[in-house]
Amino acid sequence: MGTEPGTTNSSGSGGSGSRGAKKRDSWHTAPGTNGTSGDGGRDEPPDSSDTAGQAVASPKEPASNGNSAPTKTTHPATTETAQILQSKERNLVVALTGERRRETWSQKAEFLLAVIGFAVDLGNVWRFPYICYQNGGGAFLIPYCIMLLFGGLPLFYMELALGQFHRCGCLSIWKRICPALKGVGYAICLIDIYMGMYYNTIIGWAVYYLFASFSSELPWTKCGNPWNTENCSPVTGRVNATLASTTTAAPTVTTTLMSSMTTNAASAGVTLVASALGNSTMATMHPQYYPHEQHLLSSTLPTMLSNLTTSTMATVAGVVSNGPALSSPAREFFERQVLEQYKSNGLDFMGPVKPSLALCVFGVFVLVYFSLWKGVRSAGKVVWVTALAPYVVLLILLARGVTLPGAAEGIRYYLTPQWDKLNNSRVWIDAASQIFFSLGPGFGTLLALSSYNKFNNNCYRDALLTSSINCLTSFLAGFVIFSVLGYMAQVQNKSIEEVGLEGPGLVFIVYPEAIAMMKGSVFWSIIFFLMLITLGLDSTFGGLEAMITALCDEYPRTIGRRRELFVLILLGLIYICALPTMTYGGVYLVNFLNVYGPGLAILFVVFVEAAGVFWFYGVENFSADIEQMLGKKPSLFWRICWKYISPTFLFCILIFSLLGYEEMLGEEYEYPEWSVAAGWALTLSSVLCIPTYVIYKFLKSPGNCEDRLRRTFKPEPLIPTAIPGQLYTGTAV
Repeated sequence: MGTEPGTTNSSGSGGSGSRGAKKRDSWHTAPGTNGTSGDGGRDEPPDSSDTAGQAVASPKEPASNGNSAPTKTTHPATTETAQILQSKERNLVVALTGERRRETWSQKAEFLLAVIGFAVDLGNVWRFPYICYQNGGGAFLIPYCIMLLFGGLPLFYMELALGQFHRCGCLSIWKRICPALKGVGYAICLIDIYMGMYYNTIIGWAVYYLFASFSSELPWTKCGNPWNTENCSPVTGRVNATLASTTTAAPTVTTTLMSSMTTNAASAGVTLVASALGNSTMATMHPQYYPHEQHLLSSTLPTMLSNLTTSTMATVAGVVSNGPALSSPAREFFERQVLEQYKSNGLDFMGPVKPSLALCVFGVFVLVYFSLWKGVRSAGKVVWVTALAPYVVLLILLARGVTLPGAAEGIRYYLTPQWDKLNNSRVWIDAASQIFFSLGPGFGTLLALSSYNKFNNNCYRDALLTSSINCLTSFLAGFVIFSVLGYMAQVQNKSIEEVGLEGPGLVFIVYPEAIAMMKGSVFWSIIFFLMLITLGLDSTFGGLEAMITALCDEYPRTIGRRRELFVLILLGLIYICALPTMTYGGVYLVNFLNVYGPGLAILFVVFVEAAGVFWFYGVENFSADIEQMLGKKPSLFWRICWKYISPTFLFCILIFSLLGYEEMLGEEYEYPEWSVAAGWALTLSSVLCIPTYVIYKFLKSPGNCEDRLRRTFKPEPLIPTAIPGQLYTGTAV
């Protein structure tokens, strides 16, 4: 691994970067001090050659360290650091008097499971399989892997390294990178609140299904329930009835219609001919005044007479196939029993809160609270269940799915490459978007989770491992989904395109419908919805932990010391704000919040975050930080990706998402104009945090315009304290 983490590479200029020896190479987070653990991250005290550290490591009270103070030195390289230390000397004394020690994961596996659990969410099940088969099947894996390698993975690695080095959340970290961009942290906190308002409601739907599954027969197996309509028709019964009616009734219907249409067509033809001949002379001499007759003589009449048999048969086919729109019991259970959306009028009138649904979502918030209230101590234990259980269930469902009739056809459809689709730019944009939203950089979660790691943890290896597991999980979920879709297509005598749905419809309508036709359907339903719940809980843990960690680090005395109470108040407020999503029209609001809450804003926020780290802070400085942790500088590939490719990757996704935001809303419901305006206001509420804080920081900074700009964008240096190995950052954590 090269040099030992936490030591300098050379005694002069720092070897790994222009600022290495001056500020950081000799001083690192030590065990048992603020922001550290008691093992694993042990660094040796600076030796006599580290003049920058020695010059400022002697406060007025040497007794607090237990060692005599070193003699005064006047080395010119220490002037700036010494001045900053003097200006914050009072704060240093407070920092030495019993601040909280930052927690760490009790086991490395807990951190890995927490990251995997956050990255692997409901989108891996209901989004990736649909995107894959829609964009070329197996051929889609080529742009998917390319976007992972050059776009998603570098951003994923960046956030893990940032959190582990600076050991704080998405607010406090910016004073060490680019103080003007602290608004990025506030924007992330708002986005996490918006996600909590609707994502937990989706988990609540799964909880409703779970309780409904505890019955002798699944309630969406048959029609005849109080919530069903007269158009309800079981899938198997509908297929059999259609086949029977087609074979027995079709000859009679065809004979009757043929005789009727022949008579009608003959009389209509006589009328049309008479009309045309009556005006034939005028139509020929003055076609501009008689366009109808001219067209009738030259085109309509000959076509009608020659194609009489074809049009008649088409009409017969339409009469036989058309009829009232039928709906399955699974669809009506979801729309009319779980959501009861027919009682609303969209966003214009969503109706009252549905009590049973509100109770299910309340149960989700209770689970979230007791998973987060103690920080990594509680979350680290919960992830052993919530992160591993989905894989057990996926493997069980896969073993069942591949044994179903028609499963092979579904899997073949899933994997068969359509190479011509690679020429379509939309395929590459979908691959980039899927990678970004699947890995989840920019939500502050990776920063928060890695900030509880030990200083010399190998975050590079963690990034490769967890991102690979996430993508492989998406691929595995495709087999689980398409084996069942192939079975559904065979049972219903349809093509897979007609059976498949994207998004919640896939896991709340199509898959439950397939489960209802299996033997032991109650068991399969219970484990399937348990999987959905655990998938969702991991992701909502991560999003809320990002905000909690950020605020506890930024306000350690007012919030950090009262974490349990703060988490309780925060989740209570989010639950109250989420109540509209539990109304009869709440499903429309869920989709609305998904698009206008994090969907568009997070892309801009992550782009600014990447620009702040890679362009303002600098790739070289960032690489030097990683070298201090891992003992090895990132390769040229990573540095090129960070500086050029990853920001371009984000910018392209942002532009194409802005151009196609209407597609993200879907076509089943037309959102009113006022809601679109409200949606953009919701998006701007988080985005505007960034320029607003830049202006605030500039106006607050002292000095003339040039001094203000320098103070606004220049990161604060890390200051060594009287404790050997400790860095003072201005925030005790």
